[in-house]
Amino acid sequence: MVIRSQKTFSLTGYMTTAVILVHLFLAPVLYSVILNLYKESSSDIFITHANNIAGIIAHDLTDTDHDRRKARIISVLDSAVLSGDIIFIDIIDSNNQLINPQDKLLISSNLFTEDSDINQHDDNIYFMSVPIHLVSKDHLAFTLRLGFDESSFIQQVSSIKQRIIIILLIYIFAMVSVFTLITYYIHKPLKLLQQKSKTIAQGDVNFPLQVPTYISDIKDLSDDLEKMRTKLIEMAQHMQLQATHDELTGLPNRYLYTDRMHQAVSLAQRTNQTFAVLLLDLDRFKEINDTLGHGLGDKVLQILSSRMQDGMRESDTIARIGGDEFSVILINVDQAKAESIAEKTIKLIEPIINAEGHSLTVSASIGIAVYPYHGVTPELLLQHADVAMYHAKNNNHNIATYKKSMDSNTYEKLMMVNYFKSSIAEDHFHSVFQPKVSLSTLQPSGCEMLLRWRHPYLGLIEPDTFIPLAEQENVIGELTRWAASQCLNKFLSILRDIPDFTVSINVSPVNLLDSKLFESLLEILNISEFPPSNLIIEITESVIMKNPERSATILNKFSAAGIKVSIDDFGTGYSSLAYLQKFPITELKIDKSFITDLTKDSTNYPIVKASIALAHDLGITVVAEGIESNAVHELLTELNCDSVQGYLYAKPMEFTQLETWLEQRELTALSD
Repeated sequence: MVIRSQKTFSLTGYMTTAVILVHLFLAPVLYSVILNLYKESSSDIFITHANNIAGIIAHDLTDTDHDRRKARIISVLDSAVLSGDIIFIDIIDSNNQLINPQDKLLISSNLFTEDSDINQHDDNIYFMSVPIHLVSKDHLAFTLRLGFDESSFIQQVSSIKQRIIIILLIYIFAMVSVFTLITYYIHKPLKLLQQKSKTIAQGDVNFPLQVPTYISDIKDLSDDLEKMRTKLIEMAQHMQLQATHDELTGLPNRYLYTDRMHQAVSLAQRTNQTFAVLLLDLDRFKEINDTLGHGLGDKVLQILSSRMQDGMRESDTIARIGGDEFSVILINVDQAKAESIAEKTIKLIEPIINAEGHSLTVSASIGIAVYPYHGVTPELLLQHADVAMYHAKNNNHNIATYKKSMDSNTYEKLMMVNYFKSSIAEDHFHSVFQPKVSLSTLQPSGCEMLLRWRHPYLGLIEPDTFIPLAEQENVIGELTRWAASQCLNKFLSILRDIPDFTVSINVSPVNLLDSKLFESLLEILNISEFPPSNLIIEITESVIMKNPERSATILNKFSAAGIKVSIDDFGTGYSSLAYLQKFPITELKIDKSFITDLTKDSTNYPIVKASIALAHDLGITVVAEGIESNAVHELLTELNCDSVQGYLYAKPMEFTQLETWLEQRELTALSD
């Protein structure tokens, strides 16, 4: 569709044209009215004058003897002609006999036609008649006929016509001039307003729109337009800020960050300088959102953003490019300087955060990539900084600078991330179970559920590989809930034969602080009708010691619901049983590093012995892991250990194998 431009006119043009058109319409009317009024007035005066003269003559002739005084009558008529106003005069009787001064008149009596108005017959003579009384022996009736020259009247009318036309032209010119002047003074500020508007339309939005004028309407219009301009500038600035900055923290967002990255590369190429990219990810930030709410999480992000921004130079750019992920562009720094700034940033993050009545400690992992050594494009620098950051996180380091060797497992991890969620839906994960045996009865007392991932393309992936990955990708909770929902209902038949049989589920550090896990497990227990008292959650002592108060609150919820709590890998941390008694712990699992090859002469023996004795004093049952020999079995029996678990009794097995193993009620290790 083609839009044709419409021809436009200025305000002055419109006003002037309108005035001219109006007066072109009014001028003939005014001309006609004025002329008619003049003609009527002049005609009345002329006719009145003629009537007066005729009356005087008629009066002079009244009662004159026609027969005897005819010479006098002619003398009166001659005198009237000599006055100059009359160009025709005669007297006619009822017999049509004329009395006139024929030698004085240029107009024949035959031309007499009485007029009722001036210039009626276009003969330039106003003819009129008046009856007079003359004495006559024949008693005749006489009529005085006169003719007055209309030329002067016609000339005056003609002159008046010209004057009216001139006056009307002067009037129209004056009115057009006045209106043009008025519209000029109206149009001048409007024209200035238009010029300013064009200047703003060309991009100079800081040009003020107010114009000096005494016309209140235009002044109000310019003031309103100025208010609109400032409001639009504010809106544009706000929209620009929203488009380029993170709404929560006020930091540059990914869009602006990408632009700054390209600028940094261009600058470095021109000046042969180096610059560094820092990629920062907060550790276990999801726990704060899941346990304390997103509102508090947002507050933490705002506080940390302010801290980090305070530690940056004006030339540097810090941006929020993800949920809890930040990146910093450090201009004109080398690797050593970048690492120093990264350490400073970590120190800015570490102090306790007090927000909404909570005291929180947040840590972070930072990956560093330096231009041009670790990449010459923004995409490659950010990618390598990301690799370094995950290397730092996976190795419990705060800071790591990219090295090529870090890329060795990147592709494999990327593939695992891509396949992870789909593997849950497609049942590529499956559970295996390792039995626990009671040393007092030599009968199975429960089992520990373990996960295995067998992918059709990637093959068998060990838990030590995919569990940290699941924690990093925040899907460990989903995986735990899936495993519980798939397996617990299967144990109902086993519980009918062994009512005290327990099933242990490992809970990761991320899972423990996730309030949704507790709610999900209760829902799964309710649906599967699995008794809560037969479920044990296993957590490591290092997990609960990171946030003891929060851990105690959550563990008390499990205990109140009837779910037992077991401390896994006991002895690898730095806590004591005396401290652990503050938590609702029902079971203690001694780490296999203390049990494997255990003898009375080994340095681990006093620790194991003391742990078992102290746990019993606190009413906690003890499970020893990693038993692979009868000698260790006998030693643990002597130490009154409650239950054992290890390859000596059974390796992890499928559920159907577990059912067969339980039905046999036979310990392979003791039959040797």
